[in-house]
Amino acid sequence: DNKIINNKVFISLGNESSLSLVDFYKSESNIKYFNNTIHNYTINKNSILKKFSINAVLDNSYNYNSTKVNSYSNSIYENFILSLGPNLIKNEIHCNLLENYASCFINGIMFLDNDQHHELKTNINHMHENCKSSQLIKSVLLDNSNGTYQGKIYVNKSAQKTNGYQLSKALILSEKSEFNSKPELEIYADDVKCSHGSTTGNIDENSIFYLMSRGLTKKQANQMIIEGFLNEVIETITEPFIKKLVSYLFIERIKKVSL
Repeated sequence: DNKIINNKVFISLGNESSLSLVDFYKSESNIKYFNNTIHNYTINKNSILKKFSINAVLDNSYNYNSTKVNSYSNSIYENFILSLGPNLIKNEIHCNLLENYASCFINGIMFLDNDQHHELKTNINHMHENCKSSQLIKSVLLDNSNGTYQGKIYVNKSAQKTNGYQLSKALILSEKSEFNSKPELEIYADDVKCSHGSTTGNIDENSIFYLMSRGLTKKQANQMIIEGFLNEVIETITEPFIKKLVSYLFIERIKKVSL
């Protein structure tokens, strides 16, 4: 309680290796602390790093996570973020695709209520040709919560044949909630396929009425629509056990909020 925790993590994957890493936060009580973690990953030729960042702790803590990734030839970096927990989380991910056919996939869910404030900032740098990146972030906000997503795809002039994709979608379920989105493309090559998009809105009342006319309560109807909205992101998880864990944590959380 009332502590500052500083962590540094350095992981280097040799050629043709793979690692699945689960970054799981758990707290036994509603304590207040500041957690500052720096991650540095090097993914060498033909290697795969799958990282799952799961924070479902409902406490008064403040969390800052900075991740820097250097990816080399034919490597794959996957990062899934489940951001349900404490008062404040700020995640920053900087991924450098440095050689042929390196790939980066970042997918995440933010589910916020009360006075929570969560931020996600990504910066994907395509520095070589034939590299691929994909980002899909979905958020649900209730009460007085505040969410931010800032995503950038940078394409160097030598990074021809780049394939970059970025999409953010948010559901605002309270007039007092706020979501800020800033998708960015900075492209200096001419033979690329890049796109970005951002949408923010509330649940369609006609959909709620339809489900309630079929016998569901309003809470059940809202829950079904939210689950369907976020399921697209959960389906991107490539580890079955993690997919099951994320689904369980999300469903348990949604049961506790007022819809």
